[in-house]
Amino acid sequence: METRKRLAKIVLVFVGLFALLWFPNHVLYMYRSFNYREIDSSLSHLIITLLARMLSFSSSCVNPFALYLLSESFRRHFNSHLHCKRKQYRERTMSYMQSTSAIRMTSIKKNTPPTMNGHKQEVSL
Repeated sequence: METRKRLAKIVLVFVGLFALLWFPNHVLYMYRSFNYREIDSSLSHLIITLLARMLSFSSSCVNPFALYLLSESFRRHFNSHLHCKRKQYRERTMSYMQSTSAIRMTSIKKNTPPTMNGHKQEVSL
């Protein structure tokens, strides 16, 4: 039940942020739809339009920060990837190498006709 409450809180925060950041852009669209015969070429209208667009586009950038602040598990995983240490990287690499099978090829013989001295060529990898 506690997990559902936390999840509902996170979803409500995301919906609220989305609505808040897109609201100025929608207000401008409404303004333009009622005043479509008049072109507002003032500097203040241009600045308000640019700020509204920047806010609406920034809504997707805000989500990871909100999730970091609201979710303990996301914060823990993010911090573990952000602060990975060289020792931990080496340990993960070694465990991966031990768990997978390595294929080694020492040489491959070409199926080419013998050269002038009568021997086949050998290619080493």
